[in-house]
Amino acid sequence: MAGLVVPTALVACLCFAQFSLTRPERLSLDAFDALDSVELRMANSIPTHAFASFVGSSRKISVVYFYKRDLTHLGTALRHFDAAKREQKLRQTAQFAKVNCTKDPAIPHCSAEKSHHFVYIVSQGSVKDVVPISEITEADVLIGRILQVLLGKSLKRIKTEKKLTELQRRSAGHQDIIVSYQMDDKPFEHRVFLEFALDYRKQYLFVVTTKEKLSRVLGGGRTPSMPTAWYLHCAEEKDGSKTCRRTAYRGLLRSDGLVNFLRATKLPTVITFSDQDLTTCRTLGLHVIYVFTNTDKKSEATEVAAALGKSFRGTAAVMLTNLDKISKSRLRALDVNMTREVELPAVAIQSNGHGDLHFMGGFAPENLLWYLQTYVTYYEDLQVHKEHQRKKRRTDSDGEGDVVAIAVNKDRVNTIETTHISTLTDKTFTTVVEEKHFVVVVFHLTWDVRSKAFMHSYSEASKMLADDAECNVTLAQVLCDDWTDVCKLNNITSYPTVRVFVGGTFLKDYKGMLDTVEFVHFVKLLQIEAPIEIKSLDDVAAFNTGTLSEMLKDSSQTSVVGAFKSQDQEEFQIFQQAARDLHGYFVLGAVTDEKLAAEFCAQFEAEVPCVVVVKRNDEYQQQKVLREDTMDTEALINFVQVASLPVFPKLTVRNFPALYRRSKPFVILFGGSSSDLRAVGEIAASEQINAVFSWMDLNETFAVELLDFYAASTDIPALVLVDHSTGNICHYPHSGNFGMKEIQAWVQECKEVKTGKLLEDKWRPVFPTQGFLRRLDAVGNSAKQLEHPRLPSDEYEEDERMILAYRARNVEQKRNEVKQKKKELEQKDQKYHSEKQEKVGEEQKIARVEQIKNEENEKKKKNNEKQTKPNEKAEDMPRDEL
Repeated sequence: MAGLVVPTALVACLCFAQFSLTRPERLSLDAFDALDSVELRMANSIPTHAFASFVGSSRKISVVYFYKRDLTHLGTALRHFDAAKREQKLRQTAQFAKVNCTKDPAIPHCSAEKSHHFVYIVSQGSVKDVVPISEITEADVLIGRILQVLLGKSLKRIKTEKKLTELQRRSAGHQDIIVSYQMDDKPFEHRVFLEFALDYRKQYLFVVTTKEKLSRVLGGGRTPSMPTAWYLHCAEEKDGSKTCRRTAYRGLLRSDGLVNFLRATKLPTVITFSDQDLTTCRTLGLHVIYVFTNTDKKSEATEVAAALGKSFRGTAAVMLTNLDKISKSRLRALDVNMTREVELPAVAIQSNGHGDLHFMGGFAPENLLWYLQTYVTYYEDLQVHKEHQRKKRRTDSDGEGDVVAIAVNKDRVNTIETTHISTLTDKTFTTVVEEKHFVVVVFHLTWDVRSKAFMHSYSEASKMLADDAECNVTLAQVLCDDWTDVCKLNNITSYPTVRVFVGGTFLKDYKGMLDTVEFVHFVKLLQIEAPIEIKSLDDVAAFNTGTLSEMLKDSSQTSVVGAFKSQDQEEFQIFQQAARDLHGYFVLGAVTDEKLAAEFCAQFEAEVPCVVVVKRNDEYQQQKVLREDTMDTEALINFVQVASLPVFPKLTVRNFPALYRRSKPFVILFGGSSSDLRAVGEIAASEQINAVFSWMDLNETFAVELLDFYAASTDIPALVLVDHSTGNICHYPHSGNFGMKEIQAWVQECKEVKTGKLLEDKWRPVFPTQGFLRRLDAVGNSAKQLEHPRLPSDEYEEDERMILAYRARNVEQKRNEVKQKKKELEQKDQKYHSEKQEKVGEEQKIARVEQIKNEENEKKKKNNEKQTKPNEKAEDMPRDEL
């Protein structure tokens, strides 16, 4: 009777599962599912009479599939089912069975509707989990679900930071926690972590989360790109503590890596240098932080080492190294090479215990901690980047590919909303442009990827402008593949072209960044008069803070004020023309009252007329004054464009073109602390060094890639000079000591000595027309970033110059190839003739030797004949004559 209870309960669970546990299907990984009938391969693994005892086993969990009819992906799922059955790790803890309901319908469980859509994981007669057939794309998926059931309450699954805090509070003073962040598309890493948890569940509390938000909390604000883990040192905390110190796992989640990770967390916080301990650290794959000292400064070094050891426990080993007791030759023998003299105490890090030592600037504990954390982050990101590059090389052997086209085509599912965009034809174009006061028209092609990319931004901009009551603008589009005559009449030669019409008349083309925010700023600024008339000092203050008009609030971070004696002054006419040329990209205001102009210019120790650029987003240089005696429109526009750029900006792909146009060497600070940024920023603001100063955050992949290219082996923070005109790369040798005199001398030395060479050929597109990524970043102006407007003629001239240069390079290259081929042919001919002459010479030599031999033989023969003839004659003579 008891035996009947189990199957009845199971039937109820199966019926419930079909409604409550459905998940979206995934694509099959096997293209041959439909080639064979699954039914032909299905056989009952267990007879009906033994089924109740099978699923009711107390020693093992049972994994069962009920077959009724063929399903999509079923062939693949059953192959993975069989692979899981063969898994060594599960042989002692799980048993597998397949039931063919078409051959043995007596089993009552086959009557449950849709039971054939799932694999059931049963423990002692109760269904613990059901896995949809569509989700079993790998054996690891099923193995992971089985391991979850085996772990039971030993494994916690959490979704919120509140739950994590509660677990830490309960474990504080008692037990350490190991937390893992997992991804749905990484079943192998999930399985590895669960197997690890199964082995160590009695010693630690294991937690799994799939929430990105929680992974950012654990990762210090960064979302991991791969599944990873953290060790929470809760046992060493006081009872009731809400947070525990944590150590991040490094690298890919693998069994041996997790075991070494645990061993690393058990090492002492500070290790006195020894050969054996160094070998242990290298075996565990740990970074090694050397605290070099001498006997006199040992106490100071020990204190710093203890602080570092606590912070990097499990990630890096801290080794206190007394150079009075350990010779440098012994260190060199152990691959610890101190290639330069340093002031003791000093700190250096060695990646994974091997390779070059990277010394940290200064010995202040707070700076050291920051520098080391930055370096470790940089190193880990660099390894991820290199792995990504290796995979990319394997999957894209030709190295080419239109990244914009790929991105746009992937985004086809996101349709472009045109509710606030009017579509114009040959009949409506003239009417709309003439009747509407302010019209912006984008001329584009529906099949052009660059046009597609911008139309997403254009659509978003239309919504933002429609919601702005202060902005009165009509946005429209012309599809040039449908209305070629309209585009031809407007002289459209490149796509997309954004054209502005005011009062039925063409005003200008938009030449800024093709993104939403910059375009919205451009449209708003065009609706403000240029220049704005300023009538009081209060108006000047409001203008410079962006509060003079609602349009100015978020549209520009830069204000340009010109002060003149009157509107009749020649300099004012020049300023007015510059304002018109820069309209839409910069906000220009004019003071034309003589007394007010004198008061304004006096604030900046300048005389009337004066022009002042005010930058609200530049903490190192808030304003800059034009102090030239003579003024012309071109010089004024150039001054505004250059002066509006921050003197020490964060270097990005967006602002690089504007900075590059200054035609100066770049001085880039990688990974500096706040004090380093301040020191270099003040040097940049002084403008005593002829260079473009900028900084990059090593928490960003782009900065990691760039530093690896410029200086694969360097100290952190790193200061690098890059001169694009000569291709030179120069590394600052005094990391952490950013003084004016030192940097000034270094820059001068870099100009005189070539220390590196950029590989320029790697940066060029295959053909100029494929270089539109450069155009996306460089063609226009950005009020916040680029702030460098360009006229249409500039763009066409640059394109023409670029294509002519390309053609010239091609011609020169072909000439060189022809010369090279001709030279190779000549060399081959010379080699052939030389070999032929040598062969002929050898043959002649051999023939001559043979001739000489023959002549010698002939001579010998004649001599022999001469000697034999007198004897013959003598023999013929009579004896008497003899």
